Amino acid sequence: MVQVAREQSPKETEPPLDPDAVAKAFIRERARRVARDQQIVEQREARIRYWIVIAALIFAALILTASIWEQLKTLFGIGT
Repeated sequence: MVQVAREQSPKETEPPLDPDAVAKAFIRERARRVARDQQIVEQREARIRYWIVIAALIFAALILTASIWEQLKTLFGIGT
């Protein structure tokens, strides 16, 4: 004989919920958001530091080139 399956109420089929799950998820998402914002700030600062170093190196190269040029002019008597 075929028996009709007993319908289970939603309470019986749902897994037990962690009462702190929402609070934990909120804290985890806030930490992820803070970490993402911190990473964006660090990337911006690194980009600024990079361009400052590049500008300083170019400036140093120009100063070195100018001083070497002056020494060459003096050594070979070029110009006045």
